Amino acid sequence: MTYDDQSELLEVTTPDGRSTGRLLPRLQIHREGHWHLTRTVWVVLTGEPNGPGLVLQQRGFTKDTWGGLLDVSSAGHLAPDDPDPWRELEEELGVRPTEGPLIQLGTRRVEGLHIKDGLVDRELQDLWLWLAPLCLDDLRPQPVEIEALLSLDLAVVPDLQKPGARTPARRMDAMSREIAAAFITSPELTPGLGPFAAHLAELSRRALAGERNLRYDPRFDLRA
Repeated sequence: MTYDDQSELLEVTTPDGRSTGRLLPRLQIHREGHWHLTRTVWVVLTGEPNGPGLVLQQRGFTKDTWGGLLDVSSAGHLAPDDPDPWRELEEELGVRPTEGPLIQLGTRRVEGLHIKDGLVDRELQDLWLWLAPLCLDDLRPQPVEIEALLSLDLAVVPDLQKPGARTPARRMDAMSREIAAAFITSPELTPGLGPFAAHLAELSRRALAGERNLRYDPRFDLRA
């Protein structure tokens, strides 16, 4: 069983994100490699006991792509005319961005080929950063869809890019909600996540210092 609804209708866009008005099932979108819209929210927990922590999620093992690997805090497809922009964030993490700065960073382009099942994922990610006045204990991850949530001190996030590094984190099991110390290694990450997370950690530090006019650097787009 998987929480991915492959029959969900998504809109096909042009490569620069313009609407085509054409709706296709999610599975067909991925099989045929059409461009479509998603929303990615990076969450920084400003209430963590040892200082602000960047959240990673361990994807559920039943996910249709990158099952069991570590990924961004929250990401989901944008359904046409969905009135709730934070639905996916609440479904995955159990919280909504009602408090704390919420900063739109721009658009990230992702082109990924999943050789195992022949899926081609071409996403235009609407990218956000949320400085959440919460700690890891406040999150309510959805079991099965999410295996665990991890909080990393901003200072150690760049280590994710180093082969052989063991990056410390606090890990919450999605089922039991127990929190324990953990270490992350680069093979546990989805493709391109190390540099992307390091870039977001730098933007997060600037946001915490009061900057708000922050923009994502397209050098961290992902191309297969």
